[in-house]
Amino acid sequence: MKIERISKNREVNRVYVEIDSMPISLNPLLANDYISKFILSAMYEPLIKDKNCSIQKLDDLTYIIEIHQDFLGDSLLFLKTIQFHLNKENSSPYFKELICIKNALAVYKKQLSPDQIGVSIVNHKTFKVTLEYKIDYLVELIQSIFLAPVNTTTLTENGPYKLFSHEPNHIVLIRNMDYFNFVDSLVAEVHFILNTNINNSLSLYEIGEIDITCNTQFSHKNTHLMHFEDFCQSELNLFFLLKVKNRSLLEFIYKEFPREKIAKQLEGVVTPLYNLLDFQSDTGNIKGNVKDFDMLLAEEKLNISFANFYPNNLIIKEIEWLLTKKEISFVRCSFEDFESFLSTKENPDIELSLVMPTYAHYSSLIKTFIYDYSIELQKEIIDAMNNNKLQKLAYLLCMTQHYIPLFKGKSMYLKEPSLKGFHMNELGLLDLSKLTYL
Repeated sequence: MKIERISKNREVNRVYVEIDSMPISLNPLLANDYISKFILSAMYEPLIKDKNCSIQKLDDLTYIIEIHQDFLGDSLLFLKTIQFHLNKENSSPYFKELICIKNALAVYKKQLSPDQIGVSIVNHKTFKVTLEYKIDYLVELIQSIFLAPVNTTTLTENGPYKLFSHEPNHIVLIRNMDYFNFVDSLVAEVHFILNTNINNSLSLYEIGEIDITCNTQFSHKNTHLMHFEDFCQSELNLFFLLKVKNRSLLEFIYKEFPREKIAKQLEGVVTPLYNLLDFQSDTGNIKGNVKDFDMLLAEEKLNISFANFYPNNLIIKEIEWLLTKKEISFVRCSFEDFESFLSTKENPDIELSLVMPTYAHYSSLIKTFIYDYSIELQKEIIDAMNNNKLQKLAYLLCMTQHYIPLFKGKSMYLKEPSLKGFHMNELGLLDLSKLTYL
């Protein structure tokens, strides 16, 4: 059964996609927010094993990557992309991800020249990567969008779509005729339309103003639509974390926060999360070690900060209820867009953060949070990761010095049923290379 809707964009071979915020950057090398990477993934294609390249492991420290001949990207462009991230002047948020490559850290510190990085060109379409130390996630790392082999100066799109226009509330992409896997049936235009009112999503879909609703703001009030053909759902590595200054308060919230109750109230839009890696573990032992909150705070009110997007407001209300129960005064500060939230210089007492891994491997989140541990625990975590001790990792990562996990999100959205080839991976990034109407 399908939702009754007007499907006016099919006739003009366009697709309108709802987004809940505008991108902060459309530079694939520097973009660090989800919406930016979501849109960029339609414009820039990284190396993807068995799609546009082959990746062969020679030994624990050496890999050979061969790029398909027709793909818009080559060995030199990949090397230049690596060098871009390891140039301090570029302020790349991703340089830490690359220190596993031989000499990368020394190049970043300017102790060695950029041409001494462990990436060597075999020929125009083949290169070799030499590692500093053994890792088991090089394939996932290479497939990151920030490593798309593009000209770091011109940023020429190498994906199925390219930018046509960028307005305050509307971004238009058109087909990239130079894409290596181009098909004539590809949808001509993809429009990203800003809608900040979640209550309007369904009506906009029904009247044909949007053909795909936002995958991160599907309201629990619409879960009755899950049995329609229009409904789509997939895994999404979107983590809701709470940052708390006061350690005693952090432990109290970890123990008392009603994850299961809220997940049920939200009809499964989020799932409870008890450790940063989403691994199954014995949370009973963890909770047993957490002390009750019995520490008096200073008389001034606590500052609570969050970006006012669904379902953040509902989560914050539960936090406020816990504080009220303990007679703790607070003031809330909400931001209407992510750019304002991320750029604020405030250092709140409590902050709700949304975090996504950079690449599809648990080591990405470990790299993000390992510096929020004592040196002793950092060593334990690295040892557990190197020896694949997942249960120990789950226990160690139930909380950091300042962060606790609350929920993991999902990709849930409505899509025009006649539209095929709209694919989204676990990082919430798009593959529109075969986007067509039936």
